[in-house]
Amino acid sequence: MNIGEVKKRVTLAYYKSSGLPMNLRVALLVLADKHNLPSDAGRQLKQLAALDAPPSSLLRRLPFGLAVLAAVLVGLGVLFWVAANWDALPRYARFILLQAIILATLVGAWRFPHARVHLSLLGFLACGGLFAYFGQTYQTGADPWQLFALWAALTLPLCLGVRHDVLWVPWMIVALTATQLFSQVRTDRWWWAAEISLQSSLGSWVPALVLAFLFKFAPRAWVGAGTNAGRWPMRLSMIYAIIGLSTMSVRSLFSTTYDGLYPISLLIVLALGFAFSRRGLFDIFVLSALGLGANVLAVCGVAQLLLGVRGNEIFALLLIGCVSAAMLAGTVKLIVYLARAQTGEHIL
Repeated sequence: MNIGEVKKRVTLAYYKSSGLPMNLRVALLVLADKHNLPSDAGRQLKQLAALDAPPSSLLRRLPFGLAVLAAVLVGLGVLFWVAANWDALPRYARFILLQAIILATLVGAWRFPHARVHLSLLGFLACGGLFAYFGQTYQTGADPWQLFALWAALTLPLCLGVRHDVLWVPWMIVALTATQLFSQVRTDRWWWAAEISLQSSLGSWVPALVLAFLFKFAPRAWVGAGTNAGRWPMRLSMIYAIIGLSTMSVRSLFSTTYDGLYPISLLIVLALGFAFSRRGLFDIFVLSALGLGANVLAVCGVAQLLLGVRGNEIFALLLIGCVSAAMLAGTVKLIVYLARAQTGEHIL
């Protein structure tokens, strides 16, 4: 038995004993081992499987991704160019330039369906630049959240018309930024405030959570065609919600006043983790983020409990490290188990 045969049998034994799902290369080894194929037949089988060929989806997705990146760079380049030539260009020229870009991109998106997503994204960025320029030029005195809210409201029909995640993701960033800034104005507090209350924390995570479930259960005709439509806006909203909820909870845990925000936040994160572990809501990306948030909250709770005892700081730090490592390992094992329990299309 040569070295290659030994490696093949060791690989097969490892996958059979570990229970891990086999990829295409290992599946070919299993097929060759099952039918006792000679080396020449095994090489032909690998050639038929095209293991060394580029992925079939690469040629389809790479041009689209490069076009999206080009639209982002062109949009940001125009905004930066206007800002760099602020004194060189007259006021009317700056307005005409930004409005002409918006008009040209929207007309182009209407007339050229194959470039609709990319031109619409460029128009979306130019629209935000126009609002920012208007606010800087006339100093209307409006709060920053009003600019982002107006930007999100006026571009919502564009997103509903295009119905693609490439537009929904930046729209989600703009909308959630507006809610965060509005919460700051209404509560006169922010994430780094000394004292955090349950009421003042709502604006940092409730709107994001609402938008996440809205995109999760919205009809496909609203968010776009395909089974994966709306997935990335939902994931982004959940990231916003988890960060806001965890940040507020940790600050509340170490503040001088106690209003029950920490246990409520921990229960909410655990409840969301249970919900997204079910088959109807399963999403490994969101579940991993919720697992990380739960670990952060739990470790901070253990740290607040142990570090409050004086004289045992070294022991407390060692115990906190051991607890955090054990919890992280257990969370990863649980997520892997849940991912294996789902069908393959939910794992990606």
